[in-house]
Amino acid sequence: MLQLWQVRLFLFSEAFNSLQVVSLEVSHVQLKPVSVGVSGVVMQGAEVSATAKPFFVLPQRLSEDLLVSALEEAQRLQMDDHEDEADWLPAYETYVMEKATMDTLDQGLRSAVIALEQAALPLVQKAYDCPTCVSCTGFVRRYLPQERMRVPPHFDITAYATIILPLSPPQNYTGGFFVQPTAHVDSRRFVPLGLGDLVVHDFTLNHGIEVLHGGRYSLILWISETLEACHGSHTPWHAQRARDGDAVAQHLLGMMFSHGNGAPQDDLRALEWTLLAATNGLANAQFSAGTMYFEGKGAPEDYNRSFYWYEKAAEQGDASAQIIVARMYWEGLGSPADSELAAYWYRLGSLQAAKGVALSGPQWLLYS
Repeated sequence: MLQLWQVRLFLFSEAFNSLQVVSLEVSHVQLKPVSVGVSGVVMQGAEVSATAKPFFVLPQRLSEDLLVSALEEAQRLQMDDHEDEADWLPAYETYVMEKATMDTLDQGLRSAVIALEQAALPLVQKAYDCPTCVSCTGFVRRYLPQERMRVPPHFDITAYATIILPLSPPQNYTGGFFVQPTAHVDSRRFVPLGLGDLVVHDFTLNHGIEVLHGGRYSLILWISETLEACHGSHTPWHAQRARDGDAVAQHLLGMMFSHGNGAPQDDLRALEWTLLAATNGLANAQFSAGTMYFEGKGAPEDYNRSFYWYEKAAEQGDASAQIIVARMYWEGLGSPADSELAAYWYRLGSLQAAKGVALSGPQWLLYS
């Protein structure tokens, strides 16, 4: 339900510019063949941001018989509804490998995990300069109506690299895996995947899932930099890359300190790393910095600094930041009240929300 401030802003913005609700267009990634020193055809995706390393598609690496067997077993699994760190909604997933070990697993899925590893791990080791990389964690995800149909754009915080295999045949669903080089939904590009195709990417890729119709099961492997890091549930690559100036690693290290996931919970250090990433231009970190200052995490509550960073993210196209900046302009929080600018930002954010973009951030700013 729209709140009073949203109704007023909507009507105000309509007086100057009519708001047209536009459905999300399905645009696809351009793929080109590349040579990376591994056997078989390897396709590289073109649509990545300046902060991301390339991602790859390996066509037809697993047989149809193996996929059918693995899918049948996946459909019998009991899915866990713990919260997903990408959006804190029920995940509908179950782990089939932990700390590089598969315990009780039926033959179909076990064979699929082994085949997936054999097909894609050499590429990870070559393309991402990680000869010691190992498969560490494996899980099956389910996307069905009335449960979960999407995972918003995010970075994989606990994986050095990720390997994704859709188990469902492509005729069972539309949409699926996408990359999003910028904060704006219009930069979203779906990756076309046929039966037996794999996706390989590292932790710097901003990506997500959007199943538009039908249902989808997928098998995912998270790769660790070393077996020691896997067994210890550590992610040492983030700290080193962050110190070297990698904005995504800085942002993820900030998240780790903020949530106490893979690092001691420490709001001060979380804010320090988040600000480095935000200063380096990463929209995700700019949004996080705005939220931390708004909520007084790592520093005293500061609406002026909060507004500064939210506006930076909004300028890069972040829909949630656009709605929040609209609210802050409307209320005069962190900036002088300005109803015209409030309407401007609210319209931009609403256009993205109308395309199905999920909003996040302080609930008071968004919904109260």
